[in-house]
Amino acid sequence: MSAVPSIITSQVSKDVETFTYEKDLPKLPVPDLEETLNELHRSLEPLYYADGYYNHPLEPEQLEKFSGAVQEFLLSDAAVKLQNKLKEFDSVNDCYLDNLHLDINNNTLSDGQDDVLPRNPFLVLAEDAVPEISQADRSAVLVHSALRFVSALRHGVLPPDINSKSGNPLSMRPYMNLFGTTRCPVFFPGEIENFDLNKPYASSDLDEGWKFTSSEANDSEDESDDELPTPPLTAESAGSDQDNEVFARQGIGLKSHPDSRHILVISKGQYYTIEVLDENDDILYNDSILATAFAHILEDSQEPNTFKKSTALGSLTSHSFRNWKYARKRLQKRYQDELQLIDSALFVLVLDDSSSRVSDGQNPSSDDCKRLFYGTSVIDERGHQVGSCVSRWYDKLQLVVTADSKAAVIWDSFTCDGSVVLRFTSETYTESILRLARDVNAGDPRFSLWPSIRDSERPASKSPTLELDPRTFTNKIAWDFSNILNTHVHLSETKLADLISKHDLFHVSIPFGRRSAQRLGINPDSMIQVALQVAHYALYGRMVYGLEPISTRGFKNSRSCFINIQSQELLELCQHFISNSLDEQGKLEKFRKACESHSEKIKRAKLGNGYEKHFNALKYLFKFHDHFGIELNAKDKKITENVFEDPLVKPFSAPELIVANCGNAATTTFGITPAVSQGFGVGYIIKDDQSDLTVTSQFRQGDRLIYMLNWVLTEIRNYWKGSNEKAFNKNGVKISPVVDKLYEMDNALNNLKLSKSYGSGKIIGGYGFFDLQAHLDSRSSSRVHSHSNSSVHLSELGNSSHGSGNLLKHLNFALSVPTDKDKQDTGHEIQQIQPSNKNESDEDLLFTGSRPDTKKRSNVINSKFDIDFDRGGVGRKVKAAFE
Repeated sequence: MSAVPSIITSQVSKDVETFTYEKDLPKLPVPDLEETLNELHRSLEPLYYADGYYNHPLEPEQLEKFSGAVQEFLLSDAAVKLQNKLKEFDSVNDCYLDNLHLDINNNTLSDGQDDVLPRNPFLVLAEDAVPEISQADRSAVLVHSALRFVSALRHGVLPPDINSKSGNPLSMRPYMNLFGTTRCPVFFPGEIENFDLNKPYASSDLDEGWKFTSSEANDSEDESDDELPTPPLTAESAGSDQDNEVFARQGIGLKSHPDSRHILVISKGQYYTIEVLDENDDILYNDSILATAFAHILEDSQEPNTFKKSTALGSLTSHSFRNWKYARKRLQKRYQDELQLIDSALFVLVLDDSSSRVSDGQNPSSDDCKRLFYGTSVIDERGHQVGSCVSRWYDKLQLVVTADSKAAVIWDSFTCDGSVVLRFTSETYTESILRLARDVNAGDPRFSLWPSIRDSERPASKSPTLELDPRTFTNKIAWDFSNILNTHVHLSETKLADLISKHDLFHVSIPFGRRSAQRLGINPDSMIQVALQVAHYALYGRMVYGLEPISTRGFKNSRSCFINIQSQELLELCQHFISNSLDEQGKLEKFRKACESHSEKIKRAKLGNGYEKHFNALKYLFKFHDHFGIELNAKDKKITENVFEDPLVKPFSAPELIVANCGNAATTTFGITPAVSQGFGVGYIIKDDQSDLTVTSQFRQGDRLIYMLNWVLTEIRNYWKGSNEKAFNKNGVKISPVVDKLYEMDNALNNLKLSKSYGSGKIIGGYGFFDLQAHLDSRSSSRVHSHSNSSVHLSELGNSSHGSGNLLKHLNFALSVPTDKDKQDTGHEIQQIQPSNKNESDEDLLFTGSRPDTKKRSNVINSKFDIDFDRGGVGRKVKAAFE
């Protein structure tokens, strides 16, 4: 595939309109079919060879059989027909994936299970610059900043995104799905109009679509605004009514309302709307007036008479797609106007009533992530859910602000792109901080990301001191549910409460960031991704299918794709890393090569050469070949089934690891949910000197996984240090081997004393994924002065939830007592101890720069006299100098 053509070589000007470069973007190329299937095969190999799923000896034979099926498919007419259909779509659309809805009908993240949390990523914002700011004020400041972003987008003054390395612009079309957009089911004509509201709730109603005839569809009323039938992609691809029914019944669409001017506010399960933009998309109210409105809503939602009207309606959006579609059908028939208000809102503001309640032993950052993401589950004495989990709406973009003024952004991954949400979150936070500069500069618009954005001409926005009764411009949505709908809401809420109880969310920072990767000569993202795979393998002894999302917004109307993390060489690294079959330098080199290979995958995906979307598109076309007008005979179907329905491909549709990087200085936490119940969802933010990771899992050991990740990266760092020290000792200042022996003996004796105070069990910390002590002993016997003692790093994390603490080093040194002659010969070139710079970080001390090879060091004591005294305390001093 050819590289993306360079459209712009210089920085995009801030004066350029938002969509100026959209028409000049290149098309996402249709990948080569053979290369896609070969990549798929290579991504599956590590799972079924050597320490994969332990299903020997059948799996190698099945993999060989699958290889034969792939080759047969490549030579078949079915492959040509499916590939030609994608090329046909490419010739008439901006992107060959248009109208396939792979972002929302994506088999990689299928909705086959009911026991996973809502698949909504989230970002936690940094604290506000004003300490002790109230919930209403923080909400008002963030909402006003978000509205300025919306206004800038609609006025076309939001500067286009660019690739920071190439300077090429990125597609801005995903921003159109950010505001006034909702995820919604695909309903065919007549499905809503003919729905029986009095029909009792039953599982059969969820499994079967609404049956109708062509005459009933023609006689039914016109579609409501919320219905989104799927039109034929081309005249030739239109199938029968029955085919369309099958296609639509399983479809999920998005509905956009480009003229939306209001926001939805949810507080304690009660729903309010506020019109915030005028007809020119200018902002109606300043943050002071918005704060008054939010304070009113908080007070109103606390009133006993109104609290009785609270509902867990939002929990319907957290249920499986079939339950969710059934609820939408019922709501749209009975509450069309109310549902329209929710769907068409610019975004949702959630006034969460929870505050930090951290008891001993809990991780405060993890606790904050839980309640910001899915809220709290609290059951009162009457058995009613009164937690904040009922105040969410997962179909739309949400801004959550808690009672203690912590804030987060949650978005629907089906309709919103992660990189787009990140910019919205970052600039909303930045604009909220810039308000302080505007306040002290008489409202100078230059202290804004969008100086041209003005408030509305209406009086309410022009007079900051104008007293407005918030009841005049806030609208409360009143609900009066039937028993059937109440039952469905109740069951959805209890299901959500179960999911909250099942899932664990663990957040921690590790001392490895961009600078660590730079010193190792690797990409920071690859460093975390590869190390996480090694950590998972060290913990569970097998490799699993893992995916990482990569942005492809360098192409027209394109969002992102997935790349597989695992590979055959990564499997070999994992196997060698926890064994003695390779020395430290060899492990370091394998780690670097695995990172380089991962970086190459990222580059290829960004150039449009990713195989995941292409494979899913082919599979989707085969599944609905009749609908798309693709004629396949019995032989074609059999050959194609042997590839797309082979059990070996199942991990591709059910990845156990979803790992993504998203965030910057405006955010503290990024989290994602696992794709399957037994999987992990890992979100991380890479900073200069640390990485902040959040692991979400169901009854899994997320804290232990991060613990092992820290261990792996500490080992890599020590390998790097060891290689540098060897080079230095070879060409730089020489230290007598006998002195080394003395220092090692003294360090070992002192640390062995220290280890007794902790106890062997506490040093290991219970993390015996293999015979750890035996592993350490075998390693120390091969190298006396080892920086790679695993118990060092395990004990470090065992005593701190944030992975920091003092390292217990050199626990297994071989002891040898020097003779008097040895003592007499020491001291010729001992390094002078220098006080450490207190301003240096631990990372800077651990990663020292390259030492000069030719210059003699000035801080060396040249000693020719005989030394004959007790050196009982020498080792500790020398140890401190080399740490």
